[in-house]
Amino acid sequence: MNSLISPDDHWVIWTFLVGMAFLSLFLEQKYKFFRKITGAATAICAGMLVSNVGLLPHESASYDIVWKYIVPLVIPLLLIKTDIRAIFKETGRFAGAFHISALGTVIGSFVAVALLFSLIDDLELIGPAMTASYIGGSVNFVSVVSMFNPPKDLINATLVADSGVMIIYFLFLITLPGLYLARRFFPITEKSIETAGTNNSSNNGEYWRPKPIGLLDIGKSLAIAFAIATISVKTSSFFNAPGMPVVVKMFLGQQYLVLTTISVLFPIIFPKVARKIVGNEELGTFFIFIFFVMIGLPASFTQVIREAPVMILFCAIILSVNFLVTFGLGKLFKFELEELVMAAIVTSGGPMNGVAAAISMKWQNLIFPSLMLGIWGYVIGNYIGYLVGLLLQSI
Repeated sequence: MNSLISPDDHWVIWTFLVGMAFLSLFLEQKYKFFRKITGAATAICAGMLVSNVGLLPHESASYDIVWKYIVPLVIPLLLIKTDIRAIFKETGRFAGAFHISALGTVIGSFVAVALLFSLIDDLELIGPAMTASYIGGSVNFVSVVSMFNPPKDLINATLVADSGVMIIYFLFLITLPGLYLARRFFPITEKSIETAGTNNSSNNGEYWRPKPIGLLDIGKSLAIAFAIATISVKTSSFFNAPGMPVVVKMFLGQQYLVLTTISVLFPIIFPKVARKIVGNEELGTFFIFIFFVMIGLPASFTQVIREAPVMILFCAIILSVNFLVTFGLGKLFKFELEELVMAAIVTSGGPMNGVAAAISMKWQNLIFPSLMLGIWGYVIGNYIGYLVGLLLQSI
């Protein structure tokens, strides 16, 4: 279908990409309705709408630029301050609950693909991305999607389905501590109160206060991110060359695995520089929203509507298994309900959803660990998603 805007009219296309990314963030923060459906879903649906009514093209070189240059910058921007050595010192026993929940996501992905692969094509290509997303977050989904390249309509159907299922899962997890049946298995004790810090009256406002960001901060964050992305692209291209051993290609030849590794090594090698970086998370998040707008543009409404119901079931199966494994093994290993609720929220929704939930439930001692383990999920999500993808395609 011909569009009103030419595929070569890059100024108009980029104006829409950046403007809609901003508007999606603004609506999510300003209005409860958009907060519930998430800014990501708003951005995707906006992209689908303007292309399906014929305003913007389904294909353009501008979209390729987002895939090739914007997306690779997201990982270093979100990880260049993360010293993974400090994570386990700061999170203690809660880290065990997080990894149990991550295991639940992996098992859930295999179960979901096994049950539904006959109903929809290429499910084994989107499964790895959802595995990574339900361990880390959107940044991992974007990265692993780029590794396995599922059809764009399937990507959109999955993201739309995920938005709806996540709302239900979050609401359920947040209400769980108040349910009588849950407290029969996980009663309130002195240990659970101490673990969550329920009686701690420290100020929560610091987590949402705007941070001062200067021109040099933006320049430094982008310069480091570009340097890491360039090194990663060149390194992965070198090791992906013909004649390289298959095992070397599988890991060192994968751009996003190399990106993750170098990004994590940066704060270890340059700790003083990393500690002074400001604004990188904000830039990385905004770039993700540009991706969400872009990914909606090539999609067909008809195809997404046809595939979304199956993908809702797909996401629901993964999260159901995540819940069963988290709370089943959590009970076996004697974790507190508060730890398990936060582990399930952080793995399925990422660090900021974890922080928001911990603050809303006044579990003071789990706020910072939720943030740290959510970032750890960013780190391991790409590796685990990639391995799950290799296994799914070999079965």
